[in-house]
Amino acid sequence: MRRPRNLILLCGVVLLIALPVAAQTGDDRAAAVTAGAPPTSGGDRLFLSFIEDATVVDAQWWEGRFEYLDGENVEIMALSGVAAFQPWKRWELGGRVGFADSDISGSLSPLSGSGATDLDVWGKYWFPGSDATEFAAGGVVTIPTGDDSAGLGFDSFGVGAFGAVRHRLKRLILSFNGGLRFNGDGKIFGFDVDGETSVKIGGGVIFPMADSITLVGELNFETERIDGAEDDFRVLGGVNWRLFNRGMLRGALGVGLSDGAPDWQILLGYAANF
Repeated sequence: MRRPRNLILLCGVVLLIALPVAAQTGDDRAAAVTAGAPPTSGGDRLFLSFIEDATVVDAQWWEGRFEYLDGENVEIMALSGVAAFQPWKRWELGGRVGFADSDISGSLSPLSGSGATDLDVWGKYWFPGSDATEFAAGGVVTIPTGDDSAGLGFDSFGVGAFGAVRHRLKRLILSFNGGLRFNGDGKIFGFDVDGETSVKIGGGVIFPMADSITLVGELNFETERIDGAEDDFRVLGGVNWRLFNRGMLRGALGVGLSDGAPDWQILLGYAANF
């Protein structure tokens, strides 16, 4: 699937670049988008559940991210890009894709390689609620652009649906989400694998410390995506640090709590939100 995968990846990157530009057709559209943004949108987003978070961007979100994953038999370093935008009032569309290097050992012969990761494309709708509570629901499609020979994908499509809620307390924001992901049969390291329907549950706490600094805590659990794999259960702590009016440094450290999760996860990124 080398050529089809590269073609799909190219189309995905073009889509990420072209759609936000097409969505912003002038000052009138920008003003309408800003007017339709939810009360807690824009500034602070979760890390592990960025897609499923119960908010939408004000207009556009562009983020470059470095990620390091370390487990018992796997080490992965990845550079990825995240783009999200609000083309219509209360709607968010977005995508996420990257390039990674893997080093895998264990019962198989030592493997390593570099290549693209899978491309995630999502859409969600924000439901107006009260000033304290907001809801969102949407879907995400995983396109198999990842290099399965390097352990960076399963060579199969995935389709998911989710619902989420945010609730604002006096000093912090609570976030919860849950959903299903239907994973197709695929291949990894040349072996056929059977996809499973996985259940994903996430929760987070967003705690503003000051105008420019916000702490983020998350729990994320997903049952096995392929037959014979393990559940993925992680806990993460991070910080959003606003340096400029529209710029933000984002950093987080995650710890795996199950055999299907990496032992350690480091996320470092810079996001522009406008």
